[in-house]
Amino acid sequence: MSTSTKPETDLKDAQAAMAALLKRAERGDSSVLPELRKALDADARLWQSYGDLALQAEASLGLLAAGTNLLLGESLRRKLSALKKELAGESPSPLERLLVDSVAATWLQVYYYDGLMSQLKGSPDARAKMIQQERDAAHRRHLVSIKTLATVRKLLTPALSPVDVASRLDRSVPGFRRDRESIAGTVPVSN
Repeated sequence: MSTSTKPETDLKDAQAAMAALLKRAERGDSSVLPELRKALDADARLWQSYGDLALQAEASLGLLAAGTNLLLGESLRRKLSALKKELAGESPSPLERLLVDSVAATWLQVYYYDGLMSQLKGSPDARAKMIQQERDAAHRRHLVSIKTLATVRKLLTPALSPVDVASRLDRSVPGFRRDRESIAGTVPVSN
């Protein structure tokens, strides 16, 4: 056996053991809990992605919207990722990241219900009414998420100091005089 295949074999064995451990944990086998805790401590990526309920909800709704259409499913996943990146900006705070997740999830909900509504031709009125109510509720949640994100961003933006305000005044405005001579020449002096 060459030395280059040994590490590959070890890696494959470790991945298979981890997959078996995770499957047992997903089925509720409590005997794996100590080993599972060690694995989660060793690799934070495991619990960060698996425990991200916003991501889980997005994936569930994406699966619901796309069904078996892999192109639509992958496109939705990428669209949500791009939307979150655009909304988050350069260096979002932890609170902004949570709110960006909420805006993206509610965006997906609104347009999922819009899609359902467009397919209602010939459906019973009760179903149409129910979907409209769900769509309206999703839209309200979306607007609240957007408003909350905007409010938090506004509150996190530091206020300008008086010095900053004064330094930004437009000096090109006619009648704006800064030097003492121009001011002294315009002020009437009476003795």
